[in-house]
Amino acid sequence: MALKIAYLAQGKLYLKQGSQAVQEIESEFGQSVQDRRLQIERRQAMRNRGIQTMMQSPQARAQAEQPSEATVPVSITSICRMGSGQLFYSLESAELGGLFRYDPEQQKEQRLFHNTEFHIGDLDFSPEHNLLACTKAYPTGISNLATLDPERHRPQDLTEGDSVDSVPRWIQHKKKSIVYQSAGVSRNDQGYVINRAPFCIMELDFQKQDIFTLAEDPKSDLLGPQCTADGWLYYIRRPYKSFGGAFNLKQFLKDLILLPVRLIHAVFQFFNIFSQMMTGQPLINATTRQKTERKPLRTLGGMFLPQNLPKKHAGEADAPALVPPSWQLVRQGVQGMPEVLAKSVLAYDLAPDGSVVYTNGSGVYKIRADGNGGWVKARSHERLLVGQFIESVTVLPDSAADVTD
Repeated sequence: MALKIAYLAQGKLYLKQGSQAVQEIESEFGQSVQDRRLQIERRQAMRNRGIQTMMQSPQARAQAEQPSEATVPVSITSICRMGSGQLFYSLESAELGGLFRYDPEQQKEQRLFHNTEFHIGDLDFSPEHNLLACTKAYPTGISNLATLDPERHRPQDLTEGDSVDSVPRWIQHKKKSIVYQSAGVSRNDQGYVINRAPFCIMELDFQKQDIFTLAEDPKSDLLGPQCTADGWLYYIRRPYKSFGGAFNLKQFLKDLILLPVRLIHAVFQFFNIFSQMMTGQPLINATTRQKTERKPLRTLGGMFLPQNLPKKHAGEADAPALVPPSWQLVRQGVQGMPEVLAKSVLAYDLAPDGSVVYTNGSGVYKIRADGNGGWVKARSHERLLVGQFIESVTVLPDSAADVTD
């Protein structure tokens, strides 16, 4: 089957169908937000120039008069499939959030809703119930689940409490039930979150109005659960690490040794900025300027991998794994033993034909199903594409994808 793959990388949406080249899907609304904000910043800069401009050198004044090339960060935070090969996605900027529908065939974006206080993620759509399940995050450090009618746009809360509930997924062909990952949090006397328990997998049954634990491990985070119609539970298992952790003498000594270097660097940066303001020239030339830093890599657990990504753990040289082999894709039956399907897995999705598509952060791979609940061993890990800093992957239904490749 020629799959149509949508994936997110650094807040941008990409689409790949069969042997066609990867296509970036740009949000017209997101671009308009950036253009509007850039115009506001330019007008504000003109008003604030005043005396500061008079104190600058002619070269610095000429540089200040040039149009700013800075852009407002606008990111697509979540995608999910719907019928007829279309998809929903949520978009966020520093000022607002929105929900959109996109048709890849017509290359048309439809804005469903946007608001300054509208911030949702982890979308999953149920055609049977015409509802989106999503995650609502709060500044207090917790997140709850909610459902959203695409035509009404007001999320209805499903869970509450001092916990991190996220990544809801509808259970296929079951009466209005979802699975999700959940972890409790602990706070200090000032109310700040100081630790989090391991993520476990829960089921919320709307009919019984009850919550059940499907899988848990005190030593592991269990992330991104999905259930199939035949009862298989899929999730990513990674080692659990508490926020605090034990005292690291080696890291403490390293920080102590580097303290003078960091102080010198801070002083240098201060005078470097002052030099740019007054003369228009930095203290370092163009050949020694640092490159623009990329965004941290977002994972299913709500954590962000650092900008200095670890060395490759496995995989091809052009698609190194950005997470260690201890991040495992697992399949588990009812009261069965977990079966490891792949290692170094950052995100995954289940295809309509029963196969599994996953990413290690640099490449997207497919594990073929044999139609009998097993996997085709000869081509169990077929590489579909190579990208950079891939955060999530979604298989889109397509009527043209019924042809066997």
